[in-house]
Formats: sequence, structure tokens, C-alpha cells
Amino acid sequence: MKPWQANPYPTVGVEQEFHLIDPETADLVPRMEQVWGSLAGPLKQAVSHELFLSILETASEVARDVDGLLGAVVRDRRALSRAARRQGVLLAAAGTHPFARGHRQKVVPSEHYRWVHREHGIISRRMLATGLHVHVGLRSADAGVYVMHEMKRWAYPLMALSANSPFFEGRASGLASTRALLFHSLPRTHLAPSFKRFADLERFYDRLVEAGEITRPGDLWWMIRVQPPLGTVEYRLFDLPTDVRRVAALTAICQAASACYQDRFEQGCPMTEFAEGCLDQNRWQATRHGLDGRVLDPVDQEVLPVRKQLDRLLEIVAPKAAELGSTHWLEFARRMMEAGSESQWQVRQYERLGGDLRKLERLIAERTAKLSRPVPSAVRL
Repeated sequence: MKPWQANPYPTVGVEQEFHLIDPETADLVPRMEQVWGSLAGPLKQAVSHELFLSILETASEVARDVDGLLGAVVRDRRALSRAARRQGVLLAAAGTHPFARGHRQKVVPSEHYRWVHREHGIISRRMLATGLHVHVGLRSADAGVYVMHEMKRWAYPLMALSANSPFFEGRASGLASTRALLFHSLPRTHLAPSFKRFADLERFYDRLVEAGEITRPGDLWWMIRVQPPLGTVEYRLFDLPTDVRRVAALTAICQAASACYQDRFEQGCPMTEFAEGCLDQNRWQATRHGLDGRVLDPVDQEVLPVRKQLDRLLEIVAPKAAELGSTHWLEFARRMMEAGSESQWQVRQYERLGGDLRKLERLIAERTAKLSRPVPSAVRL
């Protein structure tokens, strides 16, 4: 692994994975290379492939605060939406496409993605899962490993908050996050093993390479992982929000929580011991029921509604959010909890549209494109 790039301040950045759809049929179309080819400058450098040619990924610039990040994300979404339209397609943000079939999609013709398909077979062929990845900069690799461990307690409630994928292959999946089910069918996609220090993680990585299980550090697809070359902890928990304000709220929680646990690490606080069985049970509750689920707190094993567990997290990180200037985004997260997930929004719209998934996908694309910078002091759902 490469050396840790220290970040003296808890900077933030995000990666977003978007669908490219036909405006008429709302089906996926393999136009990523055409859209990418029409871009220029920093945005072109920020856009990359993601498994299928009907999906593109974009990486934001690095920001010190969430408001600054939101401005960059809005700008990039607008530019990508315009570029997609010039190529005759629409940009759509959600955790899955509601009716497309993975086996019909064109695979990115790179050696790495060919390896992914060879190694993982039909599982990778169904991987029409698109997410939001949040990066938070930290000062040291050992602090990153500590944060990665402590955030296990909150991983699945946060995943439930982002749920935005209730449909798959033309039907209701019965899940709040179908993306999570698809993602977790691959190896090394759950929570990472517990490591005391970064050196322990490096030794584990070396064994996986020796065994031929992975080809590079990026093949550690854990829900929360460290990224040494960037000096970040990366949160890979989330369905991609359609509403850009939800991107900001989820990022604010990750930033404040990471900074809070980094402080505890530097104060010498020991790692928390978790009941692993609780974590596994929480994964199912978040995937199936989302915000309406009930979780087992892995510290005291108390049974709690997901919203109550999220309340606990927000209370813990509130002082740090105030330091970082993101209190208003924690308040917006509370409104998200009250209003429900975007999966629930999708189901309501599906019923309103008479069960027409093509209309639903076009509505998602329309909502993705209708962006405006919200006033932080008055964010509303």
C-alpha cells in the first residue's frame, strides 16, 4: 500500500455514480464514453468508468466544509446533465435502475473489469448498483483505522437513511436498499475486520494478494475503508441520493463523526468492543426496512428503532458539527428522518404514476437535473 497522505483538517469529497438513460424509453444506454468525450478540463478528469458503459462516476473537488462541497457537487451535476443531453441521454441519480437487466449491459473493456467479471461471474453481471462514496481527510493512518472501526456502530443506520432503491429488474424488491443487497453479494463488501493499527491492515492485504484474491488495494470493497494515497476514510454505505441536499447532509454526518472519533483516538481512548452478531442483524434491517427498521445497538445490545439510533449519533457529533460549521445539515438530516427515505418517495411516486416504472425513472432523471443551491440556514425538504 502507498504511504498515508496526512490531512491536518477533516476535508470532504464525494464520488457519485449515475445512470445514463434514454429520454423516451428510460432504459439504460451505453453512452458513457460519448458523454466523457464531450467534457473538457477538470470535470473530464473527474469522470471515470464504473463497470458498465451505461454508468459513469464523478469525483468532486476536495473541500473544507460541506457548503463548499455542495456548491461543487451542484455545479458538476449541472454540467454533467448538460453534457448528457447533448449526447441524447439523461442523467439519473438513484441506488439502482428500476427495470434494466444487468446481463444486457455492455461492460467497460478494461483488464480490471474483465477480471471482476471473470472472478465474480453472474454476481457482477447483476451489479446495477450505484452509490455515493464520502471521503473525510484524517491526520494519520492509525487514526483512519480507529475511525473505520468505531463507525461500525452507525454504519447500517446511516445506510438506511440513504435508502433509494426499492425496485429492481421491473418489480418492487421489497427492500429499502436493493443496492445494498447487490453490493453485499460480492466479497469484501461488508464491514472490515477489526484492526488495531494500520500495519495490521497492511499485513492482511498482503495475504490477500498472495492468495490471488485481489489485484490492488481498491479491491478491498469494504463499506468503510481507508484510502492511504488520499489520507481519507471512505464511506461506501450509501445509495446515491437523487436530492443533492441529501448528499450534503450525509457528508456532514460523516465529517463530524470522523473528526470526533479522530479526537478520541488522539486522546488515547481504546477501541469499542462490539457484538458482531448485532452488526450482522442490523445489516438486514437496514437493507429490508430502512428507516422503519429496528436495530441492536452493538455496544449495549439494546433494541432500538433506526431513527433512535441515528438520534444517538447526531447527539454525539453535534459539538463537532458546530466546530465545522455544519449544524444546519445535521438539522436537515433530522428532517430527512421525519420525511422518510427516497426509497419511500419512489414507492409513493410509483403508485401515483399507476405503476409505470418508465415514468418513474424519467421523474428521477428530472429531479436529478433540477438543482439549485439551497440557502444553508433555510434548507427544506
